[in-house]
Amino acid sequence: MIDQNNSIRQHGRIKQQQQGFTAVRIRTIAGNMTSDQLRKIADLSDRYGQGQLHITTRQSVEIHWVRENQLETIFQEIQDFGLLLAVRGPRIMTVIACPGITLCKRGIGNTVMLATQLNDCIVGREMPGKTKIAVSGCPSSCAKPQINDIGLHGVMIPAIADGCIGCNSCAQNCKVEAIKVRELIPCIDKDKCVGCGVCVKNCPKQALIAKRQGYAVYVGGKIGKKPMLGIKIFSIIPEQEAISFIQAILEAYSRLSVKGERIGTVINRIGLVNFQEEILKQNFSKENNTLGLS
Repeated sequence: MIDQNNSIRQHGRIKQQQQGFTAVRIRTIAGNMTSDQLRKIADLSDRYGQGQLHITTRQSVEIHWVRENQLETIFQEIQDFGLLLAVRGPRIMTVIACPGITLCKRGIGNTVMLATQLNDCIVGREMPGKTKIAVSGCPSSCAKPQINDIGLHGVMIPAIADGCIGCNSCAQNCKVEAIKVRELIPCIDKDKCVGCGVCVKNCPKQALIAKRQGYAVYVGGKIGKKPMLGIKIFSIIPEQEAISFIQAILEAYSRLSVKGERIGTVINRIGLVNFQEEILKQNFSKENNTLGLS
C-alpha cells in the first residue's frame, strides 16, 4: 500500500470549491499517454468522479469530483496500473515538452528522451520553492520555456560548406531573413540568426551544415501574480550535457535561495552574473565556461 499522508502532501489533493470533493492529477511524460492508459483514466473518472477530465497546462490529466474519503483507494489504483501522480508544493514539477525530433519536422532536440530522463531523476525532488521545467525542440518554443523556472529549446548553429548552387532555398525558408546568397555563397547574419536549423534541413546540396547543435537555456521565468520572463543564460549547451546543466542550476538555486523563493527571485536579489558563476563552479569544462550570457 502507498503512504497516503505522504502522497497527499506531495501529489494531491487539489480541493474543489465544492465541499468534500477534490481533483486528482495524473502525470504524463512529455504529454504522451497510451490508449490503454487513457482508457484506464476514463474508467477511474467514471468510477470515482463524474466522467469529467481536464488537461492541465502542465500536460497532466485531472480527474474532478473525487470524494476526499476515496483518495487512498484511487491513489492505489493509479499506482497499481503504473500511472504517475503529478507533483505539487515546493518540489520539481512535471516536466513539460513538445514532441521534438520524434514527430516534428522543425525539431532539433530529442525532447521526449530528455523529459523522460528528467522525470526519472529529478521530478518530485524537494526544493526551496516550486520549480517548473519546460523543454522545446526548437526556437519556436511551443512548450514555453521562457516562462518556466528552467527552460530549454533546441538550437542548431549553421555553417557554410561547399556546393551552393544558388537555388536560394535557404534564404526563402529563413523566417527571420538572416541569410542572403551572393555569387553562390550563403551569407549568414549571426545577429539575426535564431538557430532554428531550417536552412540546414532544406539545403538540397548540404552547402549549409550544423556547426553546433544543442539547447539554449533560460532561467527565472514564471507566471502567477508577479510574472517574470526567463533570461537566456546559455546560448547553446551540448544536448548530452543538458541534465548536468539542469542539475547545476538546481544546486545553485538550493544553495542561494531563501525558503519559498523561486529562481527568478534569487536572480533578482543576487544578480544574473553571480548566479551564472555559481552554476559554472560545478566542474564544467573550460569550453563550457566560455558559453557566456546572451
